[in-house]
Amino acid sequence: MSLPENRKRARSDDEKEARRRAILRATRVMIEEKGFESLTMNAIAGEVGVSKGTLYLYARNKEELLLAVFSDAMEEVVTLIEQAPADTLAQSLVDAPADVPLFLPLLARLFTDLEQAVGDEVLFTEKRRMRGMGLRVAQVISDRTGTPLEQTREASMVLMLAMQGAAQFDLASRRKPEDVPEDLETMFAKESFRTSYGIAVRLVLNGLTPPVER
Repeated sequence: MSLPENRKRARSDDEKEARRRAILRATRVMIEEKGFESLTMNAIAGEVGVSKGTLYLYARNKEELLLAVFSDAMEEVVTLIEQAPADTLAQSLVDAPADVPLFLPLLARLFTDLEQAVGDEVLFTEKRRMRGMGLRVAQVISDRTGTPLEQTREASMVLMLAMQGAAQFDLASRRKPEDVPEDLETMFAKESFRTSYGIAVRLVLNGLTPPVER
């Protein structure tokens, strides 16, 4: 392949990636401003300024876009955990997912809605990406607790499952205080993400076994 052809392909690939990023940004903004209910492929195409046919070259349905948005949000979460001070491990594990916009509501829908509606190729690609990010979290926990990586990999998996449950609880807990009966106020308060997931993080970290000195 000649050099001009190489450059042409590079430009083409860069343009495709730039448009993909623009589509994901538009999807994220629409959710933040109008909610999940307003999200349609037609609306996204209009927001980005492309035809619906062009949009379908990048995603077969809105769930594929949402899954990609979730993966990007998860990358932000993991980066925050990696960058947090070493002595704030437990707090950063709770704060990072709570602070990244859209991460929790998308996580609450991940297994039941998003993953069920996408094709295998897209699903497996994103799953590999998520696995890699989970391993990065396991490495952080290992580095900061002195626990063998094999054990912290299991801890990372447990935390991810607990996080999803806490994200679903969090959706249920977001009711107007005046709509909650007095005898259930404490129960709903405990279902907030930071409270319920904070308990899970503390229990998992406390259960880690440091290496035996020889």
